[in-house]
Amino acid sequence: MKKGLLYSIIIIAAFASCQKEYSTENGGEGGAGVIIGADCRISKIAYADSASGVGIGSISATIDATDVVTDITKFDSLTLTIDFNSQPQYFNDTVYIDPDQYFIMETANKRIKSLHGLVDPTVPGSAEFDITYTYDAAGLLINKSYANSALPTVPYQLVNYTYTGSNLTHMEVIDAFTTDKIKDADLTYYSNISPKNYLYLFPDEDTYAEYNQFFNFGNKPSNAVKSLKLRYYDPGNVVVDSAVSTFNSYILSRDNYVVSAYMLGDDQSSIPAAEGKLTFSYKCK
Repeated sequence: MKKGLLYSIIIIAAFASCQKEYSTENGGEGGAGVIIGADCRISKIAYADSASGVGIGSISATIDATDVVTDITKFDSLTLTIDFNSQPQYFNDTVYIDPDQYFIMETANKRIKSLHGLVDPTVPGSAEFDITYTYDAAGLLINKSYANSALPTVPYQLVNYTYTGSNLTHMEVIDAFTTDKIKDADLTYYSNISPKNYLYLFPDEDTYAEYNQFFNFGNKPSNAVKSLKLRYYDPGNVVVDSAVSTFNSYILSRDNYVVSAYMLGDDQSSIPAAEGKLTFSYKCK
């Protein structure tokens, strides 16, 4: 009896030790025991004040059983108001944001290949433009080309992405007429954290950033982002502002999805989320 009890205690202690070690290796305790699923993607990012834990807001998508996004909502938890809502409508390869704005997908994989938008989305009838998305053979988004809809063959703005492996490490937005920089960014990553299906990181995006995490823009980074520095330029390549964020304290699920992380420093509209603790929810197929 005593020997059996002692043996049981030893086994339980060893098991608990292994559990704790796994949790610590993945950024801390509290989330490593979670199992997310076999084939899952981000459906919600909630962000909270890093010191008090008070919720600031969230960006979330309703994803149906066929993996189609039917609603995207950005919610302000402090004022209890909806900052943004979209209910995309699907017609063959076209995803309508509204009657004047729409994405076009590649039929085979639902990857976004173009966007028809408005210079000011809040003003129907404002100037129209088109973005063409270009991917490389590895499935990484390498270029965006902006053109006025009236002159579709004459790009006025180019976005170029540079990768190290499958991690986006540099971005630049260029005025196609003057070749001046408008924005650029540098990103670093944790080489020892390789989560499943984590964030898209396109630092140039702001106007349509709410769609970034929920539509298919090619392959995602292999590693967890460590830092993101975005710079803004005046004509002549003069830096006038920047947004710098660091990411740490990653907690991963047992099956290697990011459960939470801290984004400290500046807000990043491209994610889109506010500085603080980021908590992730997933929709599995």
